[in-house]
Amino acid sequence: MVDNTFMSPALQNPIALGTDVVMHSLTKFLNGHADVVGGIIVVNDEETYKQFRKTLNQLGGVIDPFNSFLVHRGLKTLGIRMQRHCESAQIIAEWLEKHPLVKNIRYPGLKSHPHYEVGLKQHKGHGGMITFEVKVELKQEKFL
Repeated sequence: MVDNTFMSPALQNPIALGTDVVMHSLTKFLNGHADVVGGIIVVNDEETYKQFRKTLNQLGGVIDPFNSFLVHRGLKTLGIRMQRHCESAQIIAEWLEKHPLVKNIRYPGLKSHPHYEVGLKQHKGHGGMITFEVKVELKQEKFL
């Protein structure tokens, strides 16, 4: 099972890599306009689909037609949006990696990332999510 929220289908296709179940957030990159709350599960075989479908029917978690329209609208620009996310994140990550106040940075597009080579084989881009830690410590302020 893979949570593909941050990569999206535009950058990584886990089913093609051998995963059985993939989760995507419709709320984030797929919709792209911050006006839908939802998710989708993609499976690679009929039996797994039947199990998820049974649960879905019992719980009633079905997206309505208008939100489906909004997600469809966002999918039309997913490719270009993800391309821009990747380009911008790469520039920012490289800058942060050299910054004297950055203690640690994680971005799969950096050669210093422990899984950089794996990412080159699996991703069509490295995404827009960056994690970093600063060297300075914040002082705890007391508030009355």
